Amino acid sequence: MNFACLYSRLQHFDRVQVDQMLPESSLYNEKINDNETNICTLLIALSHGIRLYVDKIPIDLRKGSCILVLPIQHYMVESSTGEAQLARFTFETFEIKGKALHPVAHPPLLCGYPYRLLFSQVKQVLGNEAWMKNQFCSSFSSSEVAMMQARLQLILGMMAQLDQEAIDFQNEEKTKMIQHTIQYMEQHYDEDLTVEQLANMAGMVRWQYSQQFKILTGKKPTDYLVHVRINQAKELLCNSTEPLNKIAQQIGFKDEYYFSRCFHKLTSNTPREYANIHLHMQQRTVIDSLGKKIFVPQDATRIVTDGKHTLGELLVLGISPIGAAISIMKDNVIYHNKLRNIQSIGYWADPDKIAQLQPEFILLSYYPKDLQELNALAPTVVLDKKFRLFERLRYIAKLFERSKAAEKWITTYEDKVRLVRRQLGDAYVTGESATVYLKLGEKLYIMGMNGLASSLYESLGFRPSEKVMHLIEQGEAWIEIQHHQINHYAGDRNFVLTSRKELHTVSHCPYISALAELSPGKIHFLDAIWNYDDPITRGRLLEELPYIFKKKIVST
Repeated sequence: MNFACLYSRLQHFDRVQVDQMLPESSLYNEKINDNETNICTLLIALSHGIRLYVDKIPIDLRKGSCILVLPIQHYMVESSTGEAQLARFTFETFEIKGKALHPVAHPPLLCGYPYRLLFSQVKQVLGNEAWMKNQFCSSFSSSEVAMMQARLQLILGMMAQLDQEAIDFQNEEKTKMIQHTIQYMEQHYDEDLTVEQLANMAGMVRWQYSQQFKILTGKKPTDYLVHVRINQAKELLCNSTEPLNKIAQQIGFKDEYYFSRCFHKLTSNTPREYANIHLHMQQRTVIDSLGKKIFVPQDATRIVTDGKHTLGELLVLGISPIGAAISIMKDNVIYHNKLRNIQSIGYWADPDKIAQLQPEFILLSYYPKDLQELNALAPTVVLDKKFRLFERLRYIAKLFERSKAAEKWITTYEDKVRLVRRQLGDAYVTGESATVYLKLGEKLYIMGMNGLASSLYESLGFRPSEKVMHLIEQGEAWIEIQHHQINHYAGDRNFVLTSRKELHTVSHCPYISALAELSPGKIHFLDAIWNYDDPITRGRLLEELPYIFKKKIVST
């Protein structure tokens, strides 16, 4: 049950002081009305030397400890000092469903287990008001009761946060252990590995290990191992003439026929077909952004890519891929006419759709969870996500031996930048701050170092506003904001991107109008088609910039 969906209603609060040291005479026994089955008690130790008995089980509390006692439990307190103090809250818990409150037995916190909060935090929340003077709830005004209600909720929230931190730590440890078994698989793929053996290495039972492994990798452990073995088989088939039964044994398959079935399922070729295709194809070795060695076909023509930070780069180098993730891009990029002969592979690199194209090479701008599966289809290179435009273009050009074409484009682009900045010499001052907003329907986004903002900051000499700079330093490509926050990110000059159909009405939106009033004459409205960071869009944008600065609304 999600703690955020619960409401705790305060019933009573006071301070309990145990000032006797003898166990029998210092016991405090709380009786609970049997009819109030959902009323819990929260005890908070305000001093050291407190021993709590919950159903006769002793629990030592230190200063700042908080403990939850359920309605069905009985508790007693004794002190080893003469001034033991406890803060006590009793409350009901409800689950919020729509507009109704539904009673629950207790909040999702560990009962009978002390939460060791810092006393300084507890003291800050509780304060030093009159309630600390051993008075009862009836002695307080409604405003004081409301204040204590809020304090109760804060303490319970701090306890829940400790639970969440413990869960997060446990999950991190599980992830580390599973990653350790993945590394072991990749180094010992030729051995007779079992899921039980890997689960033992991770310190988990088999069902838990398999479940967590699939969450992390998207595959069952056995399927992942098959992918690792098939990738090794591909390398052997391309570099040796060993018979299939020996290759199968070298990669951990006992059965040559099972190896062949697995190979065909993952690559759409039999091992011999794959060898015949690739033995006659020259290869080069490249190191991708993950530090992995990839064997790239020398003259690959059947190239598949994801698209966002790779498609425009390939096209400007004169390389037309056979497939790309253009389902969204198709109608939203400036170069849509160049996409006619490219097959769509959906919204991302879908292995099933890519397999149908029988690729020779796969180029990606992000790390996919099914990388092993893609590697089984064709050599797959992942770009470094930190690459800026020139770095990205040069890296891709090197993969396909088109470095001269890349340098020619970069030189031409830099010449265009110099020309445009001279043309705009009177339109803006270098060093002005600029902010790029993207409006999609009712949603509003701030762009970091991404899309149009890249051209403004890298090429035109604008600088991000202070808040946008903070986003960029945090590595945020963009964030969604609320309409009332629009002026918080404003620069000296502001650029608003939106869909073509909204372009001529966007300036009439109330919150956009407020932005226009903040920087009169320095707000520009553009088609969202310009919000890409590929070389084709960046190059054509330079040609449009003089027109963009002359009028408010620009159509393409």
